[in-house]
Amino acid sequence: MKKINLLKFKNKNNDVPKEKKVIWKTILSWILVFAIAFVSLLLVFSLYIVITSPNFEKQELYQTDPTILYDVNGEEFARVGAEDSSVVSYDELPEVLIDALVATEDSRFFQHNGIDLFRFMTATFKTLLGSKDAGGASTLSMQVIKNTYTQKGKLEQKKSQSLVRKFRDIYMAVFKLEANYTKEEIIEFYLNSQWFAGATSINTSGTTGVERASQYYFGKSVKDIGLAEASLMAGMFQNPYRYNLYTNPEGCRNRQTTVLKLMVRHGYITEEQMNEVLEIPISTLLKEKNTTSLEVKSNQAFIDYVINEVNEDLGLNARTVSLKIYTTFDPNIQKHLEAVENGEPFKFPNDQAQEAIAVTNVKDGSVVAMSGGRNYQAMGTNRAVNMRRQPGSTAKPLFDYAMYIEHISNSTYSMLLDEKTTYSNGSSISNWDNGYKGLITMRFALKDSRNIPALRVFKEVYKLNPDIIKDFVHSVGIDYGNDLFEASAIGGFDGVSPLQLSAAYASFGRGGYYIKPYGYTKVINNTTGKEYTNSYNKTQVMEETTAFMINDILEDIFSGEGIAGKTGTTNLTKADRERWNLPSGTSNDSWYVTYTTKYSTALWYGYDKFTKESSENKWYINSTTGGAARKAIMKYLAGKIYKNNESFPRPKGIKTVEVELETFPAQLCSAHTPSDMCVKEYFVSGTEPTDESPRYSTLANPSNGTGEMNNNIITLKWDGISTPDAINTSYLADFFEKYYYEHSSKYYEKRISYNSSTIGSLGYEIYLKDSSGKENYIGFTNSNSFIYNVSNSSNSNYTFVVKSAYSIFKSNKSSGITINVTSTITSTTDNTDTETSTTEVETTTTN
Repeated sequence: MKKINLLKFKNKNNDVPKEKKVIWKTILSWILVFAIAFVSLLLVFSLYIVITSPNFEKQELYQTDPTILYDVNGEEFARVGAEDSSVVSYDELPEVLIDALVATEDSRFFQHNGIDLFRFMTATFKTLLGSKDAGGASTLSMQVIKNTYTQKGKLEQKKSQSLVRKFRDIYMAVFKLEANYTKEEIIEFYLNSQWFAGATSINTSGTTGVERASQYYFGKSVKDIGLAEASLMAGMFQNPYRYNLYTNPEGCRNRQTTVLKLMVRHGYITEEQMNEVLEIPISTLLKEKNTTSLEVKSNQAFIDYVINEVNEDLGLNARTVSLKIYTTFDPNIQKHLEAVENGEPFKFPNDQAQEAIAVTNVKDGSVVAMSGGRNYQAMGTNRAVNMRRQPGSTAKPLFDYAMYIEHISNSTYSMLLDEKTTYSNGSSISNWDNGYKGLITMRFALKDSRNIPALRVFKEVYKLNPDIIKDFVHSVGIDYGNDLFEASAIGGFDGVSPLQLSAAYASFGRGGYYIKPYGYTKVINNTTGKEYTNSYNKTQVMEETTAFMINDILEDIFSGEGIAGKTGTTNLTKADRERWNLPSGTSNDSWYVTYTTKYSTALWYGYDKFTKESSENKWYINSTTGGAARKAIMKYLAGKIYKNNESFPRPKGIKTVEVELETFPAQLCSAHTPSDMCVKEYFVSGTEPTDESPRYSTLANPSNGTGEMNNNIITLKWDGISTPDAINTSYLADFFEKYYYEHSSKYYEKRISYNSSTIGSLGYEIYLKDSSGKENYIGFTNSNSFIYNVSNSSNSNYTFVVKSAYSIFKSNKSSGITINVTSTITSTTDNTDTETSTTEVETTTTN
């Protein structure tokens, strides 16, 4: 029998090459290392959470020392969070409120031990997949921990530490709260510590606990509320600021509907019960607001703004954590905004008319004052910050002209065509006066707020590179939405707030640098003693020369030395006017932004919304009424806020040049250019024009003049000059075709008409010198010859001067050539050199 070589057999079928073994061993080793590292990090992280998490103390839920706010001078101007909550026991809570709470916030509350694993894993999975509606995974127990410690500020967390906060919430909810308290006690904790947006006194920014909230909104104890009130209250838990029953009843109704549907889904109520509740008007459930005992503070909008800012930046809730907040608030400026709210500089036509104002410091970008609107209540709709309205023409310096100057024109001169045009998609666009100005400078286009030149400028920059506009607008804090449409050129986008506009325009005032607005400089946590400082960043967003040119143009608008400004108006569409039965010309918004080297002020005036009563009660504005209101208000504010104004500093690299209008590209005025055709404009050094415009320049002299005397008749002849471009029809036709596009024919005819009435035809003026050398005018001819009849035959020597000249416009006639005639000899002399000064003196005298 044949012997089998087992070793050989094994090598052919089972042996793995040595190199592959090494690779697999390496991979397995690294997997083991990463596994050990991961487990170690997990253990360290878990240990950190356990060690740093405090014990749960129920007294932390209900009471805190007040937060004190200090103004820019270091003086206290407000206190918040000083109100005690009214604690009610679980037995006093109506079952319908508990059902609404559980159905809405934590449907498996009575089944889990502090963490709803299914809900947590579902939300985590959706978040990893990038879903925007992943939903929250916090249980009621976790929310109690968050509201008391991690978000409240007992354990300070920034947004970057949200993962740590989430796991601390889980750990404390399971091992500190659920392990030591009953479900009933946890619900009691939650409902007694919940913050609501209603303010019960001028020293607070809201109520705490369901008992106080029920008394504030419904005028009854919480134990007496029914399904309608309970579903409204449960809806407020998600966002007490947004779902304020007095300021946002429509939003509250939508949220109440969600709550009731969840209660139906989980079997707490029937659909019939839900529908019955939804038929009850919210207004019939609310207690009449006590506006006499609840004084309206003019600085409340700023208080709410800075409290929200501290919460967003530091995770510290000033209403539940005792803080010292050193703000940028200036009471001396705020008092003037309060005067506006009270109707002192302008009497509001009715209670529905509204305004919003934001004032920022140009030097450091800080917010110094704001008006959130008339009769603003704590945590109400802060129109100065949260409102988003289309800015109208206040968008033009931002979306159009700044980047046009910087990337295309480098000057304030550029000639723009204000003629009928459309958006690229064919939609129509018109100017505010429904007319056209023709060829105008960029300065006039912006000053007169022409829509069509703004669109042309926008298109040019966009064609060069759309990112130029996008990046710049974003860099000054303006969010135009997901897409940049051409309508943005005239303010047709989702909208801005007065604070955003104030900060954006301040970038011009500080020479091209943007600073994100802020309301505080320092915060001290009285519980931990930790101090936070808030420093600002200054980012260059445009060239200093660009900012200066915008400043100079906008300074013309306000007509005040050292004060620049821009207005803006938005109009309702025809469909919206018909919907509300409003007249033609009805406006949505009326804006006015002004700024100096010290402060930037943005004002909005208008109505929050239109209703079926708007037409009947005239609750609307138009360009006239809106313009009058903003003018009166801003005139008052400017007179109070802008003191000892400085001129906007002129940077190096700016040239002032006298340019002749209608020149492409820009050309200098000649000595004979009419004064109304010359403008002084700014150019970036190195881009200014150096060539003189030939349109009105001195005409060339004729040449080869001769004279012949026959009896008493002298015949003069000469070679004429070429027709100047200024009146050459062939040249002009090509010129207008090149620069005026589809409007070339119209403007060609306009120039021909101008030439006919103002310039005239090309010809020659004839002068005869007397014995003293004085030139005496004797005639004009369009031909190249002239006949002179001699009246004194005893004189045998005659000196004539022939000058090229227009029949009407005389300032630029040539110096002339001299033709000497005698009975026996003729001589000619070109007077260009000898007569130049005399001609200039005559020209000057003529002007």
